[in-house]
Amino acid sequence: MEIKILSRISDRKINALNVLIEIRIKDYLSIANQILTNNELQRKKVKSSKSVYSLLRNDLKSGCTIPPIFLAVRKEAVGSQKKLEEIEKITDKQIITLIEQKKLLILDGLQRTYQIIELEQELKKGRDSETLAKFLARPLRAEVFIGINKIGILYRMLTLNTGQTPMSVRHQIEILYQDYLGEHKIDGIEIIREVEGGKAIKLGKYKFSEVVDGFQSYLEKDELAIDRGSLLEDVKTLEKLSKVGQKKELFQSFVLSYHHFLSKIITLGKKWELEEDDAFFEAVPQPFALDVETLFLRSQVITGFGAAIGSLEDAEKLKDIDYLLTLIAKIKLGDTSENTFEQLLTNLETIRKTSKKIGNSQRRYFYFFFKALFNDDGDAYLNVKKAIDKAFQNYKVEFL
Repeated sequence: MEIKILSRISDRKINALNVLIEIRIKDYLSIANQILTNNELQRKKVKSSKSVYSLLRNDLKSGCTIPPIFLAVRKEAVGSQKKLEEIEKITDKQIITLIEQKKLLILDGLQRTYQIIELEQELKKGRDSETLAKFLARPLRAEVFIGINKIGILYRMLTLNTGQTPMSVRHQIEILYQDYLGEHKIDGIEIIREVEGGKAIKLGKYKFSEVVDGFQSYLEKDELAIDRGSLLEDVKTLEKLSKVGQKKELFQSFVLSYHHFLSKIITLGKKWELEEDDAFFEAVPQPFALDVETLFLRSQVITGFGAAIGSLEDAEKLKDIDYLLTLIAKIKLGDTSENTFEQLLTNLETIRKTSKKIGNSQRRYFYFFFKALFNDDGDAYLNVKKAIDKAFQNYKVEFL
């Protein structure tokens, strides 16, 4: 296998070494088939206009150059604990060995790779040995990221694929953190898929889709993040992951903080629930929830929670998400369980009656609630009842 190392540049954004190589198409084909499925984040083969790909194959046949293919060697292959300074010292010979051992995945250039493979098959079927020999001998350029981690893979895939419709950040986050599905992946917590519908959602058992929505809201500081999808916002989201997520397990910290809050509010609520003959039903015939646990165990709550925590961090009103556990332990109810939660349900009933987009309005209300609860500049700091009232004041100013 003939591989030329043309240049080496350190990518300090994702803490990986970028290496430009030149490789014969013949040698690239010897590894291509085995690395096509190595990247679980990559799209599959795209069904598109036959004429477009036919044109690309004709160009390749005639010797047309194509943009470099972007490849990557995962950090695990070079040492998961290695810092960039150590990765930079890897020798050209070691890089070539990693490529020869097919410890690669494709970041960008999957469709081009499929067309190179198909052209080889066409030429073999056509028995055009001369054209085939020339094609296989031609050089191909590739950029290889050495020592890239999963977050870096996502970030580079997003920024490299700006000219096409990329996988949504929400989908990328799902793939990135799917290892947490199941029991005991996070201490005392089970995260379940939507298809496991038989399992009841309760304290310590959460839907993966809702946790992902909350986490994305945290990253983007927006309780409606699930409705957004601009490239700029996607890049900003992954930037936060690349900056913070490599230093600590951000997703785990987020889930634990929500779990601790839910546990604390249930404890403070002392198993409060509405009675079937409660006169409260006359004023609020369709309550948001019937007990304290289900009241806060909703997607509107976790997205509002995520957005508020992200905003407070951004405004430097909150040290970081891990410090939030210390604050949660200090939360006070501020009134009786009955007065506190019935007032919350009354506020949510007003929102239900007056809002055109109820779910979005409820998310906004909970954003105001958590922002008031954890902002030490306000008089509702760590006081649930006061935060409920403050949130409704802010909501009325914005919407009513």
